[in-house]
Amino acid sequence: MSAERTPPTERSLLARPLAWITRQVVRFPVPVLVVAVAGAVFSAALAAGRLGFRTSRLDLLNPDSSYNQLWLEYINEFGDADDVLVVVEGESRQQVVPVLEEISAALAREDRLFRAIMHEVDLTKIRAKGLHYFEESELSSIERLLDKVSPIIGGDWARLTVGNMARGMAARLAQAAAAPNPVLEEATHAELARLTESLLEALKPEGRYRSPWPEMPGVVATLSEFNSQYLLTCQGRMGFVLLQLAGEGDGGFAEGSQSIDALRSLIAQSQARHPETQIGLTGLPVMENDEMRLSQSAMAKASLLALFGVACLFIAGFGGLRHPLMTVAALLLAIAWSLGYITLAVGHLNILSISFGVILIGLGIDFGVHYVARYLQLRATVAASDEALVETAGGVGPGIVTGAVTTAIAFFMAGLTEFTGVAELGVIAGGGVLLCCLGAVLVLPAMIQRSDASQPRRRFPAPLDVHGWMAPLFRRPLALLAITAAGTTVVSLGIGRLHYDHNLLNLQPAGLESVELERRLLSESDRSVWFALSIADSREELLRRKERFLQLPSVERVEEIAKFFPRDDGRKRLIIERIARRLAELPERPPLIPSDPPDQLGRQLAQLQAMIGGAPRTARIRQQLDQVRAALRSMPLPQCYQRLSAYQHYLAGDLLSRLHVLRTMANPEPPTLADLPESLVQRFVGKDGKFLLQIYSKGDIWDMEAMERFVADVRSVDKRATGNPLQTYEASRQMQRSYVEAAWYALVAILLVLYLDFRSIRHSILAMVPLGLGMLQTFGILGLLDVPLNPANMIVLPLILGIGVDDGVHVVHDFRRRSGAYRMSPSTASAVLITSLTTMVGFGSLMIASHRGLQSLGRVLTIGVSCCLFTSLVMLPALLACASRMRGEWEASEQGPGVATQAPARPVASPKQIRRVDPADHPGTSGRAVPRPVHVARAKERRR
Repeated sequence: MSAERTPPTERSLLARPLAWITRQVVRFPVPVLVVAVAGAVFSAALAAGRLGFRTSRLDLLNPDSSYNQLWLEYINEFGDADDVLVVVEGESRQQVVPVLEEISAALAREDRLFRAIMHEVDLTKIRAKGLHYFEESELSSIERLLDKVSPIIGGDWARLTVGNMARGMAARLAQAAAAPNPVLEEATHAELARLTESLLEALKPEGRYRSPWPEMPGVVATLSEFNSQYLLTCQGRMGFVLLQLAGEGDGGFAEGSQSIDALRSLIAQSQARHPETQIGLTGLPVMENDEMRLSQSAMAKASLLALFGVACLFIAGFGGLRHPLMTVAALLLAIAWSLGYITLAVGHLNILSISFGVILIGLGIDFGVHYVARYLQLRATVAASDEALVETAGGVGPGIVTGAVTTAIAFFMAGLTEFTGVAELGVIAGGGVLLCCLGAVLVLPAMIQRSDASQPRRRFPAPLDVHGWMAPLFRRPLALLAITAAGTTVVSLGIGRLHYDHNLLNLQPAGLESVELERRLLSESDRSVWFALSIADSREELLRRKERFLQLPSVERVEEIAKFFPRDDGRKRLIIERIARRLAELPERPPLIPSDPPDQLGRQLAQLQAMIGGAPRTARIRQQLDQVRAALRSMPLPQCYQRLSAYQHYLAGDLLSRLHVLRTMANPEPPTLADLPESLVQRFVGKDGKFLLQIYSKGDIWDMEAMERFVADVRSVDKRATGNPLQTYEASRQMQRSYVEAAWYALVAILLVLYLDFRSIRHSILAMVPLGLGMLQTFGILGLLDVPLNPANMIVLPLILGIGVDDGVHVVHDFRRRSGAYRMSPSTASAVLITSLTTMVGFGSLMIASHRGLQSLGRVLTIGVSCCLFTSLVMLPALLACASRMRGEWEASEQGPGVATQAPARPVASPKQIRRVDPADHPGTSGRAVPRPVHVARAKERRR
C-alpha cells in the first residue's frame, strides 16, 4: 500500500490568538456587551455634539494643491460668491422685463438672505462722465464743432437759415480756392452733400427730416454702451436676475437651504402672478444644494433599504431569525462606534464620505455572515456553544480578520492620495471596516453565547445547501475552468470600449430643474456660471491680458470692469472742462428762425453749384442742387415758406439736442467705483483693488477635450488663472488619478498582509484570483454595456479590491483546512454567496436613488460584486480543485529542501492521529473523536 501524506493544517498566525480572545469573551459575555453598548452610546453622543458636515466642493480638494491655492486666493480677494441665476422666459421682452423687476424688488427686501442682486446694469452715473472714454483727437473734433457753432450757442440762431448756411459754405469754398486747401474743400463738399440730401427729403411731399449734422460715432457708442441694460438674451425672450446667497451657513447638511427655500417661495409667488412666463432657478450653489439634499435623502433611504434587505437575505440564507438579528445588531453597534471614530479621526463628513453608512452595511455584514455560517455548521456536531464559538474563531477567524484588514487597507491607501475627498473617505471607511470586524469577533460571539448557551442543537437552523447545488459543476473542474476562462477572455474585450465621463452634470438627477436650466444656458445663451477667472493687479495689466485672451481660439468673450476706468493723464480732463463751460448755458428750446425768400435761396444755391465746378466727384452734388432748386420753383410760395421754416426748426432742434447730449456727458470728474452699481463692483473688483476677468469658452465646457484645450489656452496667458472650469478639470483628473493610485497602493499592501497570514506566496496569489478576474470581467461588462466610469462610481476600485480579496481569503483558508481533492466546504460556500448577495443588496439599493451618480455607483458595484462572486464560487474552486493534486509538492517546496512530501502509511491511527471530524467536511457526523486509519478516511472522503 502506498504511503499517504498527513492532512494539511491551518497555519495562520491568527488562529490561536483569536481562539484565546473568543474563549475570554464567552467566559464574560455580559461585560463585553455592556462595554460595547456603552461605547456605542458614547460614540453617538460624541458625534451628535461634534461631528460636522463640509458640503462645499472646496472641501473635497487638497488645500495644499496649486489649483486650490489659486482658488483660495480668489476667495480671499473676492469672496466665495458664486452666482445664483433666476431665469425668466417669455414670448417677448415686454413679458420678461416686468417679472425681472418684480423679483429683484422682492429679493432686495430680503437682505438677510440675499445680496449683490442684479437684473440690469444701471450706468446712468458713469454716462455723465462719458467724454472721459473719448480719445483726445475725438475731444478735439468736438471742440472744433463747438467753435463752428459757438455764435449759435451764443444766441445767433439766424445762422441756421438755409441761406446763411449756403453763404457760409460759399465763403469756405472761396477761401479754399484762394489759398489751395484740399482738406477744407473736401470737408465743405461733404457738408454741402449732407445739406442738399436733407433739403431734398424735407421738400418731398411727405416732408421727412434727415439730419445734415455730422454723426458723432463716439457719442453714439458711448450712449449705447452706458445705457441701463437689462440682463437679456435670445432676443429678449430670456432674462436673468443674478444674486448671491447671504445665509450660506444655514440649512445643516445642505448648505444655503434656508436662502434657497425662501428664493423658491418668492419665485412660486411670481410665477402665480405671471403664468404667461416660465421662471426657473439654477447656478452652482443651487445645483450643489439640490445634489446634497437628494444625496442625503437617497443615502438615508438606501441605508434603511440595504439594512432591511441584508437582514432578509441573512434570514433566508441561514433559515432562522435569531442569529441574523444578532449579526445585524453587532453591525449596528459597530456603525455607532464608527461615528465616534469619524468624529475623533476626521471631525466631519463630506459629499463623498457621507456614503460610509451604505459602505459599512454592505461590507461589514460579511464578517458576521462568515462567522455565523461556520458556527451553525459546527453546532450540528458540537454540543456546547462556547466550544463551537472558540472553534469558529480559530477556523474562520483568520480569514475574517485578514479579509477585514485587506479591505481596510484598500480604503486606507486612498488616504495617501492627493484628493482630500477620496482620502477622507478612505480613512473613514477603512476604520469603519475594522470596527465592523471587531464587532464580529467580539460582540457577536458574546451575543451568541448569551443566546445559545442553553439551546439544544436540534433548534439550530440549517443554512442553504449551496455546496450541494454547486457539486455537479465541479465533477470536471478542468473543463469548467477552461470554459469560464474563455468566457472571461471574451467579456474582457469590452475593456477597449470603457471610458471615463468627467461631466458632473451627468451625475445629477434626470429632470432636475437647476441642471436642465444650466444645460440650456450652456447651449442656447451666453450666460452661464462656468467661466475661467483671471486676477490682474492693475487696469493696464488687465486690458493687456484681455486682448491676449480674445486672440485665443477657444475663448468666446471676456467680461471685465476695468474698461469703465479710462487712463487720464490730466489733458483730457482740461478739454472736458472747456467743453462743459461752453455748453453750460444752453437754452431748452430753439427760437423761431425766419426763412429767406425762396428766390434768394435759389440764387444762393445756384452760386454754390457754380463754385463746385464740373469735376466728376461733385456731379451728384450738382444734380441734387438742381433738384432742390426745381422743388422750390414748383412749390406754391406759402407752402415753400412753411417747408423751409419747419426744416430750419428741426435743424435747430437737432443741433440743440446734440449739444445737450454732449453736456450730459461732460462731467470733468473722472469715473470712480462709486459711479458703478455696487452689485457689479462686488463681482469684478476685489477688496484690495484687484480686477477680475471672466473668460468664457467657445466649446462645450463639459466636453473633456474642449475643456482641456480651453484650460491650456487660458493658462498660456495666465498661469495663475482659476475658476469653475479649471477647478473642475483639475479635481476630476485628480480624483481619477487618486482612485487609481489608491488601488495600486492597496494591491501592494494587501499582498504583504496576505503573505503574513498565509506565509505562502502561492496561496497569497491564489487569494487574489477572484479580485483580478473579477475586475477584468467587471470592466469588460461595463465597456460592453456602455456604462462609463465617473467621479461617483470610481469608488468601486477600493470596494471591489476589498470584496474580491475577502472572498478569495476565505476560499483559500478553506482550501488549506481540507485534504484530498478540493471541494469547497458548505459553510464557506454559503458564507461567500450570502456575503456577496448582502453586499449587492446593500449597494444595489443605491440604484433606486434619483441621483444618477449614486445610481451609477450602485450599478457598477453590483456588477463588480457579481463578477467577484462568480470567480470566488466557480473559477477559484475549479482552479484549486485542479491544483489540489499538486498540494504536496507546493507545501514541500515552501517548507524547504529535504522535507519529505509523504508520510509513511499506518494501518491504525496513533493517538496523534485521533482527530475530531470536521462537520464542514462530513455533514451528519457526531463530531466525537474517532480513531480511524488515515488511508481509510481518505478513501471514504474521495468516494464522497
